Amino acid sequence: MISSRGSTLCVLGSLLCALCPSLSALSDAKPGLDFSVSEHGLGSLLFNGQSLLASPHGGELQSAPSLFRKVDNALEKPLSQAIRTPGKDSVDLAYPWGSVSAAYSKKGENGIGMRIVITNSSKDPIPDLSLRLLELAFPNVPQGNTLEAGMFGFGFKNKPAQMGTEPLLADPEFVVPIVRVDYGSSTLNFCSDDLESLVGVLNSTNRPANTSYPFLIACRNIGPGTKTFTVSLRFGPSASSVRDLSADVLKRYSEKYPFQVNWSDHRPIGAIYLASSGIKVPTNPRRWIVNEGKIDVSTDEGKAIFREALLKLADSGIKVLKETNAQGMITWDPEGQEFMQSVYYGDPRLTPTLAPEMEFKGEGTAPIIDEYFARFQAAGLKVGVCIRPQQIAMIDGKPVQGAADDEHAAEVLKTKIEYARKRWGCSLFYIDSTVGKTHLALSPDVFKSVADAYPDVLLMPENESMRYFACSAPLNSYMHHKITSTPVGARAVYPKAFSVLLAPEGFRPEDDDALVDAVRNGDILIFNSWYKNPGVTKVEEIYGKAAGAKPRTTPPPGSN
Repeated sequence: MISSRGSTLCVLGSLLCALCPSLSALSDAKPGLDFSVSEHGLGSLLFNGQSLLASPHGGELQSAPSLFRKVDNALEKPLSQAIRTPGKDSVDLAYPWGSVSAAYSKKGENGIGMRIVITNSSKDPIPDLSLRLLELAFPNVPQGNTLEAGMFGFGFKNKPAQMGTEPLLADPEFVVPIVRVDYGSSTLNFCSDDLESLVGVLNSTNRPANTSYPFLIACRNIGPGTKTFTVSLRFGPSASSVRDLSADVLKRYSEKYPFQVNWSDHRPIGAIYLASSGIKVPTNPRRWIVNEGKIDVSTDEGKAIFREALLKLADSGIKVLKETNAQGMITWDPEGQEFMQSVYYGDPRLTPTLAPEMEFKGEGTAPIIDEYFARFQAAGLKVGVCIRPQQIAMIDGKPVQGAADDEHAAEVLKTKIEYARKRWGCSLFYIDSTVGKTHLALSPDVFKSVADAYPDVLLMPENESMRYFACSAPLNSYMHHKITSTPVGARAVYPKAFSVLLAPEGFRPEDDDALVDAVRNGDILIFNSWYKNPGVTKVEEIYGKAAGAKPRTTPPPGSN
């Protein structure tokens, strides 16, 4: 017999189910991933009962405008919408030049694998083709990031950014092709499993709500014949890391582009600037800072005074470097700073041309600049210079920096390194302005080529991408941008990766622990070393605190 109270509860329960069918659906929600294939692509996609397709057409395979070319190309336009292959979980797009086939399959416990086969039946190669695989709608504004490690990229803090107006793109030439999206209750990784295609999540299509996003791939270099690309969507709990969901992709990337930096000395490095834009003395056109700039390089007597002052500066720098247990120093401007529009010149070969007084011997047995570097080496310190991938042209007697490009930058750098190695024994190279004509970072292949040719030097490029860490120790600025460590994204792929952090001043107490941890994990601090200054004391303090955890101080004899 049911009591009146029980009857009332049953009635209320029935009313709730009738009024809120979604509650009943949620109670029956299937945990994990569930999807189906329709006539034109994915027909449904649910994770833990949450439907994610943005619309009934959200799962359709569609062509998309090229991410690499801004012109409208008729070759990108299919003849019709995608059609499902009878009896298979795949759909096809027909083009005037061939076809695209996308096959869908379960991948792991909570992933969808997509195998994209592009058939080019024409005689001409297709440089690239972009495809919208699907559009997802999230229950709230998601956050996302890639592992990109550029100075202004998300890779430094591994902190997701709110999505909406900026696309997230992961190009395998520069970074592991994974885009991570966190939408509160769950996380997904969008991956190029074979490391062949760019993966991207584009700008939101429903501003200002910013909850719907197209997922796109861009495939390059499709010659006549057939080329296959494999991508996946991998779902997991909201706390899932990139490694939790995509360890296999990280491993595959590090195997394809292995870590090759062979540099065991992680002691600090001194920075020395011989010239300054603030020096404006007519008899000192190269703006040398010695003697407060009050020198005359137009006479032999003045050059002799310059020689004495420069060698005195070297001795002062050696004392600071030794007290700090530094491994060596980098000189930014042996060529001077006469023509401000082109500095830092970054071409040691032009020292005799741009700073002829550096070739003066006087009472010495070698040119001034040779004596300068020799003093540091005699003290057991490594030496280095600033170089650039751009080529200088002398126009009307003035140096003009050309534009760097992927085709020539490696050879330009090699010739500069070879000169500095042979003349001064340099092994430390800060590489300034590592951007190409499009103002994007040069291809990592440039620096791999240089590292292959000179495995016994330390390359420190600016404007880096994540893959630079496989063959160099990119320089980033604590002083300017408060960067306190190697980016998390780089170490996710290369655990031994390290950075060179420009840290001569601007120290904040709240950054102390982060900088100590950075040094413990192998990062190198660069400080102003031609005179004793508060930055020197701070670097000594940081290395002193870090020494107890990972003894990376004095290297073994014969090591770099």
